[in-house]
Amino acid sequence: MVVTRIKELQNLIQKMVDISQDSPTYEKLASYIEKNYMSIIFMTAGELAAEANISQGSVSRFCSALGYRGYNDFLRSLQKFVSEEITAPQRLQYISQNGNNNKIRNILDMEHKNIDELESILSQEAYDALVQQLVAAEKIVLLSARMSATMLPYTFYILNKIRSNVVQLTPHHPEWDTLALEKPGKTLIFSIVFPRYPNILIEKLQELKERGFAIAAITDSIISPVSQLASPIIHVPITVSSIFDIYSTPMIFLNLLLRDVAKRISGLDQRLNALEKLEATRNIYYQKFDE
Repeated sequence: MVVTRIKELQNLIQKMVDISQDSPTYEKLASYIEKNYMSIIFMTAGELAAEANISQGSVSRFCSALGYRGYNDFLRSLQKFVSEEITAPQRLQYISQNGNNNKIRNILDMEHKNIDELESILSQEAYDALVQQLVAAEKIVLLSARMSATMLPYTFYILNKIRSNVVQLTPHHPEWDTLALEKPGKTLIFSIVFPRYPNILIEKLQELKERGFAIAAITDSIISPVSQLASPIIHVPITVSSIFDIYSTPMIFLNLLLRDVAKRISGLDQRLNALEKLEATRNIYYQKFDE
C-alpha cells in the first residue's frame, strides 16, 4: 500500500510539472514542493510562498490550477500521501522550526473542513449499511491497534450501553489470538484503522476475512490497506499537520454513528432506564447534597 501512496504522489508531482510548462512561477513552486513535500504539510500558504520566493496569490492560483478548492484543500490531499511515512520525530522537527499562531489557524481551518465533510459522509449508503450491521449483529468485536485504538474505549463505552454482546480487543488482549475461533456468521468485526497503519492489525483483519468474518471499518482514505478488507467501509478525514494525528473528526463521526445506531434499537429506553437504576444503587456518580 505504500507503493500505491508513492504512485499517487508521483501522479500529483507530474500534474504539477504539466501545469508549470508555461509559468516560471509555477515551475519554481512545483520544484520546491517536489523537494520539500514532507515539510510543506506543516506550512501555511504564506510560509510556502515565502520559502519559494513567490506571492501568496500565486500559491492559491497554483492549487486551483491543480483542481483543488484552495491551498488547504491541496494540503489535505498532500497529507494523505505522506501520512504513512512521516514519523513523530520528523513532525516534531518540522513543527519546532516555526511555532507561530498561523500554523494553529491552519490546523483549525483544516479541521473545520474535515468536520464539514461529515454531512455528506452520513448520507452515504455505506453509512446506512454500517448502522444496520451494528444494530443487527449478534456479537460485535471492536478491533484496533496503536494510536487508532485510542478511540476504542469511547466507542465501546457507548455501544455497550445501548446493546449487549460487545467486546473491544487490541493486540495485548489474550482474546486477540483466539478471535479467529469465534463463529464468523454471528460476529461482526468493526475496526478503526488510521495512519500509520499497524501491520499487526492489517494482518489480523486479513486472517479474519479469509475465515469468512464480516468486517466493517472506518479509515481515512480509499487507498488505506483496509479498503480491500472491509465492507462497508467509511472514509473519515483526519489532520496530520501536528506532532500526532488529530482525531476530532473521527470522534464526532463515532458519536453520530452510535446515535443513529441507538435510534434503531428497539426497547432501548427500558435498557437505559435499567442501567440508570443500577448506577444509582451503586452510587456511581458524584452528587452534591444540600446540608
